[in-house]
Amino acid sequence: MLFGVQAAQSLLGGNALSVAMAFAQSAPRQLQVFSAEQMRVLAIIGDLTIPQTDTPGALATDSHWFVDNQLKHCFATETQTSVKQILDKIITRAQALLSLPFTDATTQQQLTLLQALESSQSGFDGADTKAFKQLKALLVFGFFTSKVGMTQLLQYDPVPGGFKGSIAYASVGKAYSGGFPF
Repeated sequence: MLFGVQAAQSLLGGNALSVAMAFAQSAPRQLQVFSAEQMRVLAIIGDLTIPQTDTPGALATDSHWFVDNQLKHCFATETQTSVKQILDKIITRAQALLSLPFTDATTQQQLTLLQALESSQSGFDGADTKAFKQLKALLVFGFFTSKVGMTQLLQYDPVPGGFKGSIAYASVGKAYSGGFPF
């Protein structure tokens, strides 16, 4: 719960929610922050983070394009640079450790590399792990603000627990409200 609150605060600051809701999944795409190679790596990371199951995953909802758009319009240059640097480091560490590009590695090799990143191992440090977590938070935010995420996965309940009207006061007892004292 604490992670969710922290992620929401960092992602929903300023105009982030309005930019997220204005993101059109079917619009023509043009790279804004990332290079083509970084975008391919980000698409794979999105697919590994939220894979397709009985519902479409992050790749099908263009969450990687969402991240590119969100970084451009809602985040400072330092954050954009940090996210680009972690993608570049994933690319270089894959080449160094696997002797092949990250995009050509097997799913298991990609997962192993990303798990090493998560635990600050294999040439990754704490700053890398922090940047990667921010990147994943943006992917998840993009997925759950997509039409699929909102309509097929989330279940909105406007009155959790239901409404029970006309109940006896004795069954409630004393109650406190944070309203104005009279």
